[in-house]
Amino acid sequence: MTVKAYEYKTTVPMGWVDHNGHMNDGEYGRAFSDAGMVWLAQMGLDTEKIEEISYTIFTLENHIVYQKEVFGGDEITVRIRIHDYDAKRLHVFMTLHDPHGDQCAAYEVMYMGMDRQTGRPAPFPEFFARTVADYYSMQDNDVDIKEMGRTIGIRR
Repeated sequence: MTVKAYEYKTTVPMGWVDHNGHMNDGEYGRAFSDAGMVWLAQMGLDTEKIEEISYTIFTLENHIVYQKEVFGGDEITVRIRIHDYDAKRLHVFMTLHDPHGDQCAAYEVMYMGMDRQTGRPAPFPEFFARTVADYYSMQDNDVDIKEMGRTIGIRR
């Protein structure tokens, strides 16, 4: 069974708008980060659980592709899919959509599970590993994502 990707919705505050009249590039990172944290909480790693088990998720690396302007007051939707995972890492892909459903940005991120007592990487707790596997198995994994794995450079 295929399920729809998790969706996070928020409205762009005017404080996120820059001198060009659109959402500041740094705020895209905030929107994606906020979406990721809410998604991880939905997957079972909320603030209380993080404290209880002394385990959390860190961001190792991320990359944003800007595709279309977003403006103050726009309701945006972030959709989240797991591209790949192992015992302690999640390779996640997110897209940000405007009120018309147009894709305005793409975000690729590598998350790492961390033991808060040792400050070192650690495998996912069993409950979270099961949730990750279930989420991955219920999404459509036969997709080609053109924004994945992009590098920055001047093409000559």
